Amino acid sequence: MANFSNAYALTMHVEGGYSNDRNDPGGETFKGVARNFNPRWKGWAIIDQIKSTHPHDLDAALNANAELLQEIMTFYQINYWDVNQTGLISDHQIANQVFDTAVNCGTGTAAKFLQEVAGVTVDGHIGSETINAVNNAHAEDLYNKFLARRKQYYLVVISKKPQMAEFEKSWMSRLWPYKTA
Repeated sequence: MANFSNAYALTMHVEGGYSNDRNDPGGETFKGVARNFNPRWKGWAIIDQIKSTHPHDLDAALNANAELLQEIMTFYQINYWDVNQTGLISDHQIANQVFDTAVNCGTGTAAKFLQEVAGVTVDGHIGSETINAVNNAHAEDLYNKFLARRKQYYLVVISKKPQMAEFEKSWMSRLWPYKTA
């Protein structure tokens, strides 16, 4: 079965550190956790405390705080990995992509994309029907269909909200090629 730690490491590599981009609807963000969407997350209290000290390098100060890093990991596992039962997916690369999509687009969107490409009922909630279809599919084909669906999603977002085009390169960088063993 898929491994959370591997998926988490891949996603953290592309999530980056602290940002507060006025064009980002999430507003203030640390490692992909957006304050506007997660205002009650415990990590904001730690971040606010660190910011109040006006460190020379805010990212370095945030990344040096073990409690904050543990809060991030726990947040992602509970809210993005466990919710979609991603650990039950047998192909690691599919699981990694579903997890990253959940983080970047929402858990329901990731679930719907997976259900669409697996050819099962699309309801946004991954259950045994979805898991069985995914685990019995040709992994590379399913993965590539998932990537194509995700890419289409980003292009639609940009066509509807042209100001989001600034995120296109970052979004497309998350469409990792399938690697055969």
